[in-house]
Amino acid sequence: MSDISAKLKALKVNDLKQILQKASVSVPAKTNKADLIARILASPTALDAYNAQYPSETANDDLLAPPEEVDWNVEDVPPAQTKEPEPPASPPKPAEPPAPASRQNPVEKEEPSTSSTAPEDPELEKRKKRAERFGIALVEPKQPLQKKTSRNKSDPKTTLNEDSEKLKTRAERFGIVGANADVNKRKRTEEAVDPEEQEKRRKRAERFGIKT
Repeated sequence: MSDISAKLKALKVNDLKQILQKASVSVPAKTNKADLIARILASPTALDAYNAQYPSETANDDLLAPPEEVDWNVEDVPPAQTKEPEPPASPPKPAEPPAPASRQNPVEKEEPSTSSTAPEDPELEKRKKRAERFGIALVEPKQPLQKKTSRNKSDPKTTLNEDSEKLKTRAERFGIVGANADVNKRKRTEEAVDPEEQEKRRKRAERFGIKT
């Protein structure tokens, strides 16, 4: 009621009189605004006339407000879920290189054969080459050198005989004996010739460039 009373106070006196006239309520000739408001509030017919003439704004707003447009085709779409980035896959391990052949099949070291022939005596080799050079048959010693040396030390006579024998053999091998014999013969011939004859021979040899 307080709301209607406040709204009635906002109206003019003539508006209040018209409401009472529509409600068939008698209005005195001389009256004031408060008396007119009291008469309207006291008469239900006058209130209906007021509501008919001045409908409430709330009702008008509800009736005049357009309905909200609803899109019935739109479905409720859940918010997109962001996927967490997957961790990068670990790189594949590099293949191990094959083991070298030396590890897989170790080669056995060849042991030096003990059956190999022993090297020849260097002195004997020299003798063979010398004999081949001069076309002489090689006479190999019958006893080892060590035994021969010990024997020579114990018997000096035998050593002298063997040394003289070696010198003789070597002289015969290289033809030294014949040369010495010629030299000795020439010396003996020169001694038998007269000195004057020797001087003549010398001059003759110098003339022809012959050495005497």
